[in-house]
Amino acid sequence: MFIDRLFQFWIESHWSVALVMSSVVNISVYVITALTMSRLIKVMTTKKLGEYIDDRSLKDGQIKQEVSFGIIACIVFAVGSLATREVFHKIWPESISDFFVQTLCFVIFYETYSYFVHLLLHQKFFSKYHRIHHLSVRVTPWSAYSVHPLEASFIGFSAPLFMLFVPMSLGLALVLHVFGMMFTIMLHSSYRHRSNSRLIKWMNEYPRYHSKHHIYGTVNYGFVGSILG
Repeated sequence: MFIDRLFQFWIESHWSVALVMSSVVNISVYVITALTMSRLIKVMTTKKLGEYIDDRSLKDGQIKQEVSFGIIACIVFAVGSLATREVFHKIWPESISDFFVQTLCFVIFYETYSYFVHLLLHQKFFSKYHRIHHLSVRVTPWSAYSVHPLEASFIGFSAPLFMLFVPMSLGLALVLHVFGMMFTIMLHSSYRHRSNSRLIKWMNEYPRYHSKHHIYGTVNYGFVGSILG
């Protein structure tokens, strides 16, 4: 398979080549997802298919600032991905059950990890770094990774930290990372779609939940939802 050969090339290549490859993947996912979501939201709000959760005007230069920090964060994520080359189990899970076990373990780990890291970032010493993310009071899809490099390191090194203790395949780590980036961008969309669908109403809760954190600052620290608060 081409994707397997590509993984093998990335694993065996010099760290500088691997870093460039990972940076391209992370930046592409960030820019394409945020740009697509921003344009879709603009169209859907214009057609009255939904509305902004927070409709206040953006700060001057906000998007430019968010994109700048977001690209730096993507490069930090790429650095973190190099650590996965040292600790991965296999390229792909050996079975469907292996896939589900690895996925479930990582999702539970990451929700717990991100919650406590987020709480830590709101403590006095770390708040000066986390304030960069909270400059975006009214969030946009670009706000998702508008973070200080230190905070980006906490995010980017979560997978290799997990893989030190729980065997996880490299391909699954990449898939979960990409979906995690896309979910985080959606989380910062500040958009609520008008629909009677239970699925859509359920999805609307995520950006609403996180928008409240940016507006009030001291509530809703969880990543996936309100399980941990």
